Amino acid sequence: MKNILIIGSGVIGLSVAYELSKKKKKYKIYVLEKNKNIGKENTSKNSQVIHSGVYYKKNTLKNSLCIEGKKLIYDFCKKYKIRYNKTGKLFVACTKREEKYLELLKKNSIKNGVKDVKMVNEKKLRILEPEIIGKKALLSPSAGIFDVNAFTKKLFSINKKRGVIFKFDKKNIKLNYKNRKFLSNHFKNISFDFVINCAGIDAISVAKKNFPKKKFPNDRLIKGIYYKTNQKLKLRRIIYRAMVPGVIKERIDTTPLLNGGYIFGPSVEKLKKIDKKKLKYKFINGIKNYLPIIKDEKILYFKEGLRPKIIMNHKIKNEDFYIKKINNYPWINLFGIESPGLTSSLSIAKYVKGII
Repeated sequence: MKNILIIGSGVIGLSVAYELSKKKKKYKIYVLEKNKNIGKENTSKNSQVIHSGVYYKKNTLKNSLCIEGKKLIYDFCKKYKIRYNKTGKLFVACTKREEKYLELLKKNSIKNGVKDVKMVNEKKLRILEPEIIGKKALLSPSAGIFDVNAFTKKLFSINKKRGVIFKFDKKNIKLNYKNRKFLSNHFKNISFDFVINCAGIDAISVAKKNFPKKKFPNDRLIKGIYYKTNQKLKLRRIIYRAMVPGVIKERIDTTPLLNGGYIFGPSVEKLKKIDKKKLKYKFINGIKNYLPIIKDEKILYFKEGLRPKIIMNHKIKNEDFYIKKINNYPWINLFGIESPGLTSSLSIAKYVKGII
C-alpha cells in the first residue's frame, strides 16, 4: 500500500483525496491543511458556477478537464442530493463587434466538443430573458450553479468514512526526502510514497520551500471582487458579455444564487487597497450595459478572493492549469488552478491519479 500526502483541503485537495481513497487497498491518504477547517480559501470565494467549456482554448487542460468535470459534478450532485440548477448561460452581444465574438465563441465551443450551444436573435433573447438588453446572444444550456459548501462537506464526509487522515492548522510545511520517500514531522513513523501539492494560492511557495534549487513558475495573484443584489429580477440564467475565446479579460457577469439574489463579477484588481465606492460605479456601468433595470442602491459589496494566476520563468503569462510531477521526485504540483478549477475539481483528481 502506498502512503499519499495531500497538502491543502480546498475543493481540489478534497477531490484528489476522494478519487484516490476509492482504492482503499492501494492508497492510504493523509491531508495537511494550514487552516482550522476545510475550504476556507478560494473554495469559499467563487461564483458557484458549473462552466460549460465554451471559451477555453482547444487542447488545454482547462478545456478538456472542464468538459469532463462538468459531467462529473452534475453526476455527483444527483447521487448525493447536492442542490444544483442547470440554469444555462447566455453570452450577450451589446455591440456589432461583440456579435462577431459570438460567432467565434460558437465555433470554438463546437470545436471543443460543447455542441449544444445555440445562437439566439434579439427577439428570442427578449423572450428568454425579458430584462436583458442585447443584439444577439449565444446560449450554452449545460452551464449551471451548485451548492459548493454542501459539495465540499460531502467530499470531506466521504473521505473521513474511507479512512483519510486530516490534520488542520499546520503551517510552513517542510518535508524531508530520504530513500525516495518523504517524511513529515506532523506524522511520526510514516513515510510518503507521493506528495500532491494542492495548496492553492500557497502552492508555489510550498514548492519553493521544499525544493529551493528547482525552478517553478511565479505567482501573479489577482484580486477578484464580487458585488451582489437582492433586487427582485426575473433573470433565470447566468449572463456573460460576449468575449473572444481564450482571451480572459475583465467582465461584469451576473449569476443567480440558489438561495435567491444575484452576484456580479468578479472584477480584476491589483493587490492594493480597493476604493469600494469607485469600484461600485465600475460595476454599475458594466451591468447596466445589458441589465438597465438594475438599481444602484441595491448593489452591495459581497466578497473577494485571489486568482492564483502564474507567470512562467520567461515572463510569459500561463493561461492553463499547471499540473506536473517534479522530475525524479514523487511530488506533483498543481499551480494556477483558477476558473474553471471548481468545475474541473473531480476531473483534475482523475488526472492526478493518472500521473501517479
